[in-house]
Amino acid sequence: MTIRRSTLAASLAASLAFAANAMAASAPAPTEATRIANQYSQWAGGHSNAEALVAGLRNGAPVTIVTNSADRSVSIAGFTPASSMGYGSVASALAEAQHSLERLGIRKPNAEQIQAALIGGEISTANGGVTVVKGSVVARGPAPGKVASAR
Repeated sequence: MTIRRSTLAASLAASLAFAANAMAASAPAPTEATRIANQYSQWAGGHSNAEALVAGLRNGAPVTIVTNSADRSVSIAGFTPASSMGYGSVASALAEAQHSLERLGIRKPNAEQIQAALIGGEISTANGGVTVVKGSVVARGPAPGKVASAR
C-alpha cells in the first residue's frame, strides 16, 4: 500500500508539473511596449501614464499624462513627439528623462516635470529655484515655453 501511495503521489506531482509548464508556455509573453511601461509606471505616476508615454513616443502620437501628488494637487501635461521612435529609443528617452530629474533630486515627478524632462523646459526645484532642462526627445510645434509668432 505504501508503494502504491508513493507511486500515486509521484504520478500526481509529475502531472501537476507538466500542467504548470504547459500553462506557462501558453501564457503570452509581455510585449516590448508592456515591458517598458511596467519599468516606468511608478516613475510616471501610474501604469496608464507609462502606457501613454510609450505609445506616444513609439508612434509619434499626442501624449497626455496626469499625476496626483500627496497634497492632492493634479498636474496635467501633454506634448506630441516630432516623429515615431523604435522601442530602444523610447526606453532610452525615458531613462534619460528619469535620470535628469533624479539629478535634480526629483524621484516622484509630476506630469509637468516629466514633460519638461522629455521635451525640454523649466522645472521648479524643491528649493524654489527654476532649472532649464534640454529634454530627451524633440516635440512637434514651438519650443516649450515659447509662443509661436504669427507673421
